[in-house]
Parts: sequence; C-alpha cells; structure tokens
Amino acid sequence: MHIIDKNFKEMFTSELVSIFGGLIAGTILAIYTDKILIIPGIFILLPGFLEMKNSISGSLTARISAGLHLGFIKVHKRKTKLIKGNLLAAFLLALIISLVLGLITFAFNLFVFKAFMPKIIILPLIAGVISSIVEIPITVLVTFYLFMKGHDPDYIMGPFITSLGDIISILSLLIAVTII
Repeated sequence: MHIIDKNFKEMFTSELVSIFGGLIAGTILAIYTDKILIIPGIFILLPGFLEMKNSISGSLTARISAGLHLGFIKVHKRKTKLIKGNLLAAFLLALIISLVLGLITFAFNLFVFKAFMPKIIILPLIAGVISSIVEIPITVLVTFYLFMKGHDPDYIMGPFITSLGDIISILSLLIAVTII
C-alpha cells in the first residue's frame, strides 16, 4: 500500500492552491485597505460576504459532483434541467443573502456608528451579481473538467472554490465600491 496515493496528491495540491489563494486574496485586501476603510461598516459585511460566496459555490460543486458520480448528470449533457435549476438557485441565493447582508450592515451602521448609509445595502448586491457571474460558470466548468480527467471533484473543488471565491469576492467588492 502506498502512503501517498492519487487521492492524497489531489487533496494536498488543492490545499496548497487554497493557501496561495488566501495569500493572494489577503494581499489584494491589504493593498486596497484605503478604499475599503472609507465605508463605515464594510468590515461587518466582508466576512459574511466571503463566507456566503464560498458556501454557495461549494454546495453547487457538491451537488454537481454527486450528480456526476451517481449518473444523474452526464458529462456531455450540460444543459439539463437539473443543472439549470442548480445554477438559478445558486444565483438567487447569492442575491437574497447579499440583500440580507446589506440590510444587516445598514442597521449596524445606523445603530452603532449613527451613520445613515443606504448605499451599503446596494454594495453587496452589486458585488454579489459580479462575483456570481464570474464564479458560478468557473465552478461548473472546473467540476466537469476534473471529473472528465478522472479526478474526484469532491477532493479538489472545496479548497479551490474557497480560494477562487475569496479572490473574486474581494475584487467584486472593490469594483462595487468604485461603482458606488
């Protein structure tokens, strides 16, 4: 029995990707701290937004991967009702939770900082749309690609999506800050 088998190599590599992705996301956040600090309560919004995007994409990956393993989803038939439903659900969840995060941040700003900032409600919505448009297709394509190449997406996609989601979410928040 080999101590380092195929599954271990896949998991180890994906964890390394996760570490470097976290470093990239943290570096981007550190570089643009001056833009982020001008908005009161943004640090209340940031952890929830990052976790939301990672949870939604992780669940989407798990559902597609399970469908591929069980045979409900075929590798070469990507435009099925099941996949479209999962994509729509992921996008709608991102919008709804972005709105809730915006409302919570608005209330926190109002009651704790005494700052009336209604734009903080729109900020996560814009960022949620941008990050979902980018992240959801990448999630689906990479899951299918890994499965077709003989890898188990369950081992690889969790850390990959976490890293990718952090980077895309921070960039989308910065874009949304620039827009607003």
